[in-house]
Amino acid sequence: MSGVVVWITGLPSSGKSTLARATFQRFVEANRPSILLDGDAVRAAMRPPPGYGEEARAHFYETLGNLAAMLAQQGHVVLVPATAHLRVFREKARAVAPRFFEVYVCAPVERCAERDAKGLYAAAREGKVSGLPGFDLPYEPPEAPDVVALGGHDEEAVQNIVRLSG
Repeated sequence: MSGVVVWITGLPSSGKSTLARATFQRFVEANRPSILLDGDAVRAAMRPPPGYGEEARAHFYETLGNLAAMLAQQGHVVLVPATAHLRVFREKARAVAPRFFEVYVCAPVERCAERDAKGLYAAAREGKVSGLPGFDLPYEPPEAPDVVALGGHDEEAVQNIVRLSG
């Protein structure tokens, strides 16, 4: 069984991690070798912690894409919920993966701000943080995603991801 990278992109707080966890659980139940590489968790584990400047983000997403590809080459389904706000970040990940699917979690910025558990949108509105994709930094949605999810609780999207990854 060949491995695959499933990159789940969308605005911050759109439901990427929620969708990835639901999909991961489906693979676990099917005894399919899978790994969840949540962008926030990987970022927190890296030393030194990567920054959020343009160069730091490019380096982080390249590292994340290379790690995901390495694990996919070993036969795993690698779920990567990570904003990767520029298409070039996702295209670099696609270029190194044995197989690559792009999932777009489509949610309006207003909805993301409402469900923002980390308080990023509020902090951005107050001027405490800058560089938030969809707020003061552009977010480039996929031009032709393999799956579109309407938020993180989209069962049809989970089924489509499982089907494509099979």
